[in-house]
Amino acid sequence: MEVPRITVAELKAMMDRGEAVTILDVRQPEAYASSNKRIRGSVYLDPNNDAAIKEFARGMDKNTFIVAYCT
Repeated sequence: MEVPRITVAELKAMMDRGEAVTILDVRQPEAYASSNKRIRGSVYLDPNNDAAIKEFARGMDKNTFIVAYCT
């Protein structure tokens, strides 16, 4: 399965237009903890925690565009 990609500029344009976007920060816990870089409004999900991911997914609006980023 190919995952579509968007550029930073495309994401910013979507956010500027007020489109429904959920940004998932799925960096490894060590990378997340050691960085002060955050995208405003993003949600951190530990990619190793299947239960947390499933719980988050159950509450998601299925019409929301999801952007995941990692390192």
